[in-house]
Amino acid sequence: MAVMDAKAYAEHRKVSAPMVTKYLQQGMIPSAKRIGRKWIIDAELADKDLEKTLNPNEKKAKQKTTKLDLRSGHQTPLPSLAANRAIREMYAARITKLEFEERSKKLVPVDELKLELAKLHLVVRDNLRTIPDRIAPLVAAETDKGKIHSIILQEIRQCLEGLKSFDIS
Repeated sequence: MAVMDAKAYAEHRKVSAPMVTKYLQQGMIPSAKRIGRKWIIDAELADKDLEKTLNPNEKKAKQKTTKLDLRSGHQTPLPSLAANRAIREMYAARITKLEFEERSKKLVPVDELKLELAKLHLVVRDNLRTIPDRIAPLVAAETDKGKIHSIILQEIRQCLEGLKSFDIS
């Protein structure tokens, strides 16, 4: 355990005294103690402290490097040419798959779907709105709840059966 001041530690490290002062001011040598205007430095502990802060490459070497994830498209800051080609091919394959599914009628454009659903909605609405006009005289003549229920149910069923013939282009 060699205890010394900042100037002696600079000679020990073979660096300038201002450099050691800079290390101390930046907190790079936490084992050093300040007494008044002087620094008391344990050379062995200070060397270890500086090795940790000045050579962070050891930690980086132990950590795994970031790899390219082809599925999500995440990449390292500077991907290689091969990685860029792989990403481009992945997106080209996705576009080709979408085009195939659209041609095979597995996918349809949203606008077309909205239009067809709007047409279906109009047919259902119109059919349901005409039910009261068709069955009102029949229901008015009946007094039996079961018979009234049966008439209404039959009309609703006919209305829904008519939707089977609705043509979705």
